[in-house]
Amino acid sequence: MDSQLLHRRAFAVTALLVLAFSALSVRIVYVQVVRHDHYSEIARGERMGREYLAAKRGGISDRYGEALVQNQHVCDIVTDRNHLVDIHVCRRAVARARGMSVSRVAERFDDEAVRREFVVLADAAIDSLLGEGVISIAEVVADESKVRVMVARGLPFDRAEGVRIGLRERRIGGFRFEESMGRHYPNPGRLTQVLGITDADNIGREGIEGALDDYLSGEAGERWVERTRRSGEVSSEDASKKPARDGSDVELTIDMGLQNIVEGVLERAVAEYSPEKIMAVFMNPMTGEVLAMASRPHFDQSTRRGARKIHPIADRYEPGSTFKIVTLAAAYDQGHATSESIFFCHNGHYREGRSLKLNDHRPYSNLSAQNILAKSSNIGCYMLAKLVGRHTFYSYIKDFGFGSNTQLALTGEVSGLVVKPDTGMWSSTSLSRIAMGYEVDVTALQMVNALSAIANGGNLMKPQIVRRVTSSQNETLYQFAPRKIRRVVSESSANQVSQALMAVIAEGGTGGGAAVEGFTVAGKTGTALKPKTDRSKGYHKGRYVVSFMGFLPAENPVLAGIIVVDDPQNEKSRRYGGTVAAPLFAEIAAAAMPHMGVSPTVVPRRAIRKVPGGGTQ
Repeated sequence: MDSQLLHRRAFAVTALLVLAFSALSVRIVYVQVVRHDHYSEIARGERMGREYLAAKRGGISDRYGEALVQNQHVCDIVTDRNHLVDIHVCRRAVARARGMSVSRVAERFDDEAVRREFVVLADAAIDSLLGEGVISIAEVVADESKVRVMVARGLPFDRAEGVRIGLRERRIGGFRFEESMGRHYPNPGRLTQVLGITDADNIGREGIEGALDDYLSGEAGERWVERTRRSGEVSSEDASKKPARDGSDVELTIDMGLQNIVEGVLERAVAEYSPEKIMAVFMNPMTGEVLAMASRPHFDQSTRRGARKIHPIADRYEPGSTFKIVTLAAAYDQGHATSESIFFCHNGHYREGRSLKLNDHRPYSNLSAQNILAKSSNIGCYMLAKLVGRHTFYSYIKDFGFGSNTQLALTGEVSGLVVKPDTGMWSSTSLSRIAMGYEVDVTALQMVNALSAIANGGNLMKPQIVRRVTSSQNETLYQFAPRKIRRVVSESSANQVSQALMAVIAEGGTGGGAAVEGFTVAGKTGTALKPKTDRSKGYHKGRYVVSFMGFLPAENPVLAGIIVVDDPQNEKSRRYGGTVAAPLFAEIAAAAMPHMGVSPTVVPRRAIRKVPGGGTQ
């Protein structure tokens, strides 16, 4: 080959190399200078990850500051899909499982085979350490739409550390352990339904947790961090952080001392009567503050098993004779009766037309308006309701709050049901039935709030269960103040009903079992047949919803409450509000008065003794 040809070839190769390197240089300049920002963002996106900084959820306490719900530090386990498919992460786990070096695994197996084996190993490790079915690593890897996936939430630190060690021993990478907050309930088994629960994302779903979630939850923060292939965090100037805003604290109107008294009595009642359910609400009749609310069955906050419905606001029932306070109050307020007005009660049996038949549990002839309530005469109540008239009576029922949601700050409250006159649901017997507490559906909260309107002189108050909301900066966002909804009856009418309610507890009344030594109690018993699930099929024979509601001290009430026992399983002849529910009320009230610092207002009979000269002391 001549030298001239050789030179030409060398020149051509050199020219090609120059052109190639020139093009490469231009490309480098383009990438490094012209498109620097673009490719920097891509690189940053591949090595940077966003982590959410959980806000500290607000605490919940009772009216005296006793903690009812607190936060506790827990650990969440998170996986990153990008790390799960990283071949270096996968090779380390496969090498450990096969007893080989990482380089040997790279030589013998193709990447996809390694990734498939890693998924099997990771799934087996998670199932072993956390329990089967917690998460499918295969599904996480297959779903390219998600990068950050929660594996386990709210683990105690000792258990999370055990998982961390187990994964490290197996060389399973791709998982991170992040500190977060979980909910802790210092009084297990108490106020469970009212407090409610949070879900897996620590969002309130029921009870106070759900109703006030906007206050309690706060606002999550975030931070961007640079991580290695093994999920380790490295220092980076690109790291940034947006702090979380902690949630607000909620103080309830609940008195936890009284709550414990109520729940203890309910538990003993369940053991004695085995009811389908039992519920109780106690409140300050002057302000509308709910001081205690409980029911059985309830649920276990640790296992999330049991009845989570808040029965006193979510369950409707026909109240029976406790509803007669509305009938009497309307008759007094309309001027159709006074306490001494006498009504003929037809000796216990009354007929009107073909369909209306009423019976009393005893054959009463003439009863005063006050004794109609004290003796719980169905016939007498109908006589009063007829004087009031169906349209006016309906207005009083609505004014007392029935058929309307009280808008208490809890989830799941129902409005009850009130039949409107001159509609398809109103029959020729409806007035008589409603007057004695049938054909009307109420909640326990509605009943005790109506009773409170009698106790406080005729004003319907808005029930409240939240006393104060305070921000994480200690700023008061909400402060309880008593709120009058409307005047229902005159003070004189309310006082006359109160006198009748005291007669219910006195000798000869139906509620003697609710008497509390040292105090004058006003109250009313209720015994209603339990309706079948299909209301058109009538009522269960021998099955009752029995109740008692009352307030004390009658002359200056500080506590009003109701006990409702659904289908008690005691001796059939004693399934009445006066024999089952009234003694439960008395037990609660007797313990509540000293707890609330209320001194006796009535001197016990045995404390009165004769003194010389014929007087007493």
